[in-house]
Amino acid sequence: MIRNLLFDWSGTLVDDLPGVLCAVNGMLRSAGAAEMTREEFKARFRLPYTEFFAEVLPGLPVERLQELYLEHFTHDHADIALLPHARELIQFAAATGRRLVVLSSAPLPHVMAQAEALGVRDAFEIMRCGVVDKRTEIHGLLAELDMAAAETAFIGDMRHDIDAGHAAGVVTIATCTGYESAEMLMTAAPDMLVPDLSRLPVLLGPLTGGDGAYPVSTVGALILNAKGEMLLIRTHKWSHRWGIPGGKIKRGENCEAALIREIIEETALTLQGIEFVMVQDCVEPPEFLRSAHFLLLNYIARCADADPQVVLNEEAQEFQWLPLAEALRMDLNIPTRILLDECVRRGLLGGVTNEVPMPQKLAATSALSDPKLRLKAPVLMLPPDEIRISALRLTTHIGVPEEERAGSQVLEADVTLRIRRRFEAMNDDIAATIDYAAVAARLQQIAAERPRRLIETLAAEMAACVLEEFQAIGVILELRKRILPDTDHVAVRLVRGE
Repeated sequence: MIRNLLFDWSGTLVDDLPGVLCAVNGMLRSAGAAEMTREEFKARFRLPYTEFFAEVLPGLPVERLQELYLEHFTHDHADIALLPHARELIQFAAATGRRLVVLSSAPLPHVMAQAEALGVRDAFEIMRCGVVDKRTEIHGLLAELDMAAAETAFIGDMRHDIDAGHAAGVVTIATCTGYESAEMLMTAAPDMLVPDLSRLPVLLGPLTGGDGAYPVSTVGALILNAKGEMLLIRTHKWSHRWGIPGGKIKRGENCEAALIREIIEETALTLQGIEFVMVQDCVEPPEFLRSAHFLLLNYIARCADADPQVVLNEEAQEFQWLPLAEALRMDLNIPTRILLDECVRRGLLGGVTNEVPMPQKLAATSALSDPKLRLKAPVLMLPPDEIRISALRLTTHIGVPEEERAGSQVLEADVTLRIRRRFEAMNDDIAATIDYAAVAARLQQIAAERPRRLIETLAAEMAACVLEEFQAIGVILELRKRILPDTDHVAVRLVRGE
């Protein structure tokens, strides 16, 4: 089962060919060389791009080529469009709990600007861009993210992408939406060749069985400097809220070793005085970029250096050292706020006590403020968000006697759709939710398709449709029929999914 998706960018997810061609022709003009037509460029361009430029602009070092490209790429990033079905695939992958990463030769500033303009930046865990040779880069990327090759697919539009996937032993998926034709792509022997991205949700399917069936164990630390200030980092993965650095425990690692490694990777800091604080059972965190269940092992530690120099990796956007009072006023993610509350309660922050003023919202919502609720670590198990369709009228032919089925009847249905993604994470994007108008129309279509003897049969078919066609994680459906005398109606009710 594929749990991780690596995407090429140009020609796979976005159509940036006009801007790329304009930049390349600008580079050729500046060197006094002949410009290329679109067809000529597509026929000659290949990756690694150093091989292409060695032919058309020989003798220039990679650094100079990169400077010239950035200088001549004048296309407005806001005009770059997602390729057909790309947004739907990204949303499907995020809704099913898969990890998404970009591995691209395009410059990072371009990819970031385009992703932000298109509203898809937050779907990707990492954007590894400006890569000259993906065949070598992919190995380190998989190791860094602890992605198993057997659970990973690389989706791209060029033979180099397929070669890179083969080099790493991942599943290779070639899409005919970009720079190279199907005939050219087939020479690289991809595991799959698709005309576009529309078929991939069906091919990938939901995560089932052992895939995603168990929580992910992670470590994180509240890090203090010599002044008693704490380190907070902000990351798109947690809806741009502030939190603590950390990451997943690798197989064969003990927890403290994992913590030390993750902190070095994410901040370049070394730790001392590491102390375990708590475990948080974090189920479907509403702020996280995808469906997830984490076991968060939280620690507190101090910097080993008197003057710590934080160096963030590409997972975080910024950091701050803050005293407790200021930290509590920040837009913290829920697990970090709970950890801070527990550290204050236990006096772990350099003599700070519970008298430290806390935001009203924290005092009102913290389970740790009540001693009766301290019997176990807080559980962030929020019910799924729901969309409800009430009293949907369905015209159908239904009934056990044949004469009853001969005439049409109007039934009523109440349908509750449970969705994976939290409303807060949808960014006001209609494409991120379930189209309830489409659901209503589809259920009316099912009811009208054929006669049935039992309303139970119709209810089961409608529930199956909602789960299979609209990516709901659960459905509650009540179907009502007005048939018995001296009653308002007879109803059947079912619950399916999560």
